[in-house]
Amino acid sequence: MDTLVFHAKMRALLWGRAAFEECRFHERLWWFFPYKCCLSNSDSGGWCFPPHGWLKFNVSGIAFEGAWGGGGVLRDEDGIVRALFSGPFDVGDSESTKSGAIITALDIFIEIGWNGSVSLIIEIGSREVFSWILEKSRRHWLHQVIFADLEQRWSRVGELSFSVAEANGNEMEDSLAIAGMNRTCMFKAWW
Repeated sequence: MDTLVFHAKMRALLWGRAAFEECRFHERLWWFFPYKCCLSNSDSGGWCFPPHGWLKFNVSGIAFEGAWGGGGVLRDEDGIVRALFSGPFDVGDSESTKSGAIITALDIFIEIGWNGSVSLIIEIGSREVFSWILEKSRRHWLHQVIFADLEQRWSRVGELSFSVAEANGNEMEDSLAIAGMNRTCMFKAWW
């Protein structure tokens, strides 16, 4: 039942965004207060389109009171959602959760079969994890196994770039991560 309700809310959000271009949603509120989620046209969103020919996977990992969840949304250059995930993670700290969200995004990208055929940007909300990606020497020894998994997938993806999300740039992903903490299993979908 939980998956059915989650899937229905996600489809309704995606349909609303596609059908009514002038109607903008405060994506964080969508999951908890859908009737309060409309933004005016003057409100600015934080998400930025990827360059022409690229896809962008925004990811988020959240830890709160012993629960860890992750979420992510893959969008094309027109901002159309092509894939998403939301679910729990079995890890021990916030940084591992954020890194796990990147690994899940790469797994989905590889499962879809787009690896090697299109370029990918992964945008994360953590400057710390971003710095670990850029400089191996900054990684804590506890995270070496996670980064070995990440680099193994990275080598299979093709052209890959990482960036840090602007303020409010990972709003939907943060919401999916929060919803993921309350799920019993990972929800993945692509089209």
